[in-house]
Amino acid sequence: MKLNSIIDKITKREWTDTLISKYIGSYKQSWFLYAKDSDIRGNAGSGGVVTSLLKFLLDTHQIDGALVLGNWVLGNQIKPEYKIITDSKELILFQGSKYITTNFTHDAVPMIKAFQGNLALVLLPCDTWVINRLRKNDPSLDKKVIFTIALFCGHISDPELSQVVIKKIKPLGKSLTNFRYRVGHWRGKMQFYFEDNSLIEKPFNIFSDYQNLYFFCARKCLRCSDHTGYECDLSVGDVWLMSMKDNEIKHNAVISRTDAATDLIIQAMQQQILGGYPVGIELIADAQSRSLPLHYNVSARSKAGKLLGIKIADTVHERVRLVDFLIAFIILFNFRLSTTVKGRAFISRLPRKIIKLYLYFLKALEIL
Repeated sequence: MKLNSIIDKITKREWTDTLISKYIGSYKQSWFLYAKDSDIRGNAGSGGVVTSLLKFLLDTHQIDGALVLGNWVLGNQIKPEYKIITDSKELILFQGSKYITTNFTHDAVPMIKAFQGNLALVLLPCDTWVINRLRKNDPSLDKKVIFTIALFCGHISDPELSQVVIKKIKPLGKSLTNFRYRVGHWRGKMQFYFEDNSLIEKPFNIFSDYQNLYFFCARKCLRCSDHTGYECDLSVGDVWLMSMKDNEIKHNAVISRTDAATDLIIQAMQQQILGGYPVGIELIADAQSRSLPLHYNVSARSKAGKLLGIKIADTVHERVRLVDFLIAFIILFNFRLSTTVKGRAFISRLPRKIIKLYLYFLKALEIL
């Protein structure tokens, strides 16, 4: 048996129906899928499923536009920007995960309301709550939104984290012109493009190690319990199974929550847009085994927050073990440290080895 498979067995959890309902919500079917188009797959942060589905929907005229998020560089600063794509050829420019805070209500909702035609929306779980509440009170908006795709989300980060990483990487005197958080196989690489057409690639963990420790975490994420997007049509995320690490093709975990979503996946597979195979929902949970319980347990963060002066409403009333409380305390301590000028300076000066060891300690706690 390969070492990676052994690691998966060691970290495997028992997923009861109650836990699946709590962490994942209602669902129809689940798959491990990937884009058949090698160009889309090669340019993706993961398996390229979302881009392939949007292209398929646009090219077959099932939708008139697709709401996506891009990030641009202005004055060496990362600027996220929503856009409604009507030409599927543009989709490749918006591929990849964006780990940065946005204001969906302020920036995206007016675009959605103003657009003339049917839409598919790519959203974070918290964005699905916003749009679905609006749809309930606005029949014309509800009719316009044909399809919602939610991305698995542990949390997003304030722009300062991106700037910390850029400052460490950017050569003196060079201006950043483009930036990608993650591309390539498994955990992938970050890409930094400069005005002289040079490119610097670094392992994604130069960003994700800080992010996974909740440094510079967006404040709203501390009170969120929805990791996979309970209220969407289709949920799409990464497959973090060690047994998949050596697979030449990176897959997405995909969950359909409506009959329309299931039909779309079947269509895309029949048309050779997507490849892959159905899997049990428990395997999807295994692929996110650390993140699901951690994200859901707002109760632990609510209790730990009282010691740190951070008020978080307990919306799930989950059991809080001692280890859950300790994890939550570390997360909130790191969050609070990164909200102060001195704290941010301290974090940016910490040696990478210390950051790495600190993260290993937190991850060890998360699998207990």
